[in-house]
Amino acid sequence: MHYKSFYSLILSAILLFSGCSANIEGCLEEETCGPAIIVSKQDRSLPEDPYDPFWDSKEAPTAINIELGPQMITNPKWPNPSTQKVLIRAAKTSNELVVLLEWEDTTWDGNFNHSSLYVDRAAIMFPVEPSSEPPSITMGESGMPVNIWQWKSIGGEKGQPGVKTKSKLAYQTVEDLNAEGYSTLTYQSRQDVKGTALWKDNKWRLIFKRDLVNGDPNDVQFSQSVLMAVAVWNGSNRELNGQKGIAGWMLLKFN
Repeated sequence: MHYKSFYSLILSAILLFSGCSANIEGCLEEETCGPAIIVSKQDRSLPEDPYDPFWDSKEAPTAINIELGPQMITNPKWPNPSTQKVLIRAAKTSNELVVLLEWEDTTWDGNFNHSSLYVDRAAIMFPVEPSSEPPSITMGESGMPVNIWQWKSIGGEKGQPGVKTKSKLAYQTVEDLNAEGYSTLTYQSRQDVKGTALWKDNKWRLIFKRDLVNGDPNDVQFSQSVLMAVAVWNGSNRELNGQKGIAGWMLLKFN
C-alpha cells in the first residue's frame, strides 16, 4: 500500500473515534480533526450555479483536496470506494453559507423523472451542537445528533425539483436530515438547504447553500467554526447506504 494512503487510513481511524477539544479549532493542534476548510468571506452574492465563472476566479475560495477512504465500521463494509478524493470550497456572505464539492466521475448515474436505487449521491454532515467530543462518524449517536445535507442525482420526490434547460440538466434534490446513529436517518419537516449539481467533463460539481443562522433547533448554526464530514456514492459502482467513500471530521473554519 502506498505510504500516503496507509497514513490516511490510520489518520481516518483516529478521527473516527477521537474527541475534539472544547475549543473546536483546537482539534487541529490535537490532530483529532483536519484539515481546515477556510470559509472565504465575500461581499457579493454567491452563485448557485456550480460552474459559474466566479468559482474558478481569483476571488473564489481556495479548493482543498480531501482524500476519501473506505467505510469499514458498519456492515456492509466498503473497502474499495471508487471515489478517492473530493475538492471542497466554502464561502459566506453576511447571511449565507455555500459549500461546493467537486469530484471526478466518468459515468453519469441518475434519473431525472423519479427515484432510482443506484444513483450518484453526496452528503456533508455536521454535529447539531458544538461539543468537546464530536458525535460518532456513523451518523451521530444517541443524544448527540447530526445534521446531514444529502444530494441525489434524481428529479426528486422530496426536496427541490430538477431543472432542465437547453444546454444542461441541473439536479436540485437536496434533503435536510437528522440522525442519531446508523439507520436513524430522519427527514426534517422544515427543509432549509438548497443545492444544485451539474455533471460536466466527467466530474460533478455540487453546491449546498443555507442561511448561516436560521433558528431551527434541528440544524447546525454557523455562528462559529464547526466540524464537518463528507461522503460520496458512485451509482455505477453500486454504492448505497454504508457503501461509500468517506472523510472523517474536518474543520470548517470561520475567520
